[in-house]
Amino acid sequence: MMRCQKRRAANSMIAATMLLALGGAVTQAQSQTYPPQQYPGYPPQYPQQPYPYPQVPPVGSAPGQPAIAIPEYRTPLIVVAAPTQGSTLPDDKPVVVLRFMSNEPTDPIDALTFSVMMDGKDKTPLFRLTQGEAWGRLAEPSEVLTAGSHDIAARICTAHGECGTTKATVTVVSSSSVAAVANATAAVKAKKKAKIFDAALQAARVLFH
Repeated sequence: MMRCQKRRAANSMIAATMLLALGGAVTQAQSQTYPPQQYPGYPPQYPQQPYPYPQVPPVGSAPGQPAIAIPEYRTPLIVVAAPTQGSTLPDDKPVVVLRFMSNEPTDPIDALTFSVMMDGKDKTPLFRLTQGEAWGRLAEPSEVLTAGSHDIAARICTAHGECGTTKATVTVVSSSSVAAVANATAAVKAKKKAKIFDAALQAARVLFH
């Protein structure tokens, strides 16, 4: 009877010791920290997600995936229509005409982007815009342009943001010289007409005599 009690007591002590050891192991495991696992495709601040989202390859890069063609917009056309190359502008009426058009039917002209510069100075407020055309003076009515060559640069864009530019050089002359040239040209024409009339009279006299 005494032996049985001693054996039971010994077994109880062994079981208690094993329970204490197991509890200590569990406590140690719970208190131990592990570095977060990094998952591919996730930012570092989200390592706890167990399933990363699939990474989508760019359009057209995966085999068998059709590529989406991005339309290429062309720049609009803008030209200096007047004065024509080689002609001159009078200093009292230095009017310039520009014409423009879009090269894409789905990309219209944005009139607010139109601008004109002369010798690096903005002349846009002096111009008026119509459908496909802009015209205006290169100087205020009270301003007199210096005679000689002046550089003009114009620019206009489409609604999509494509921009066209043009550059030209115009020659400004004084209005008095323009008048003198016009009078000289008129005198030359009148002299030619007089010579033709005299020749016709001479021919008529020969025929009637």
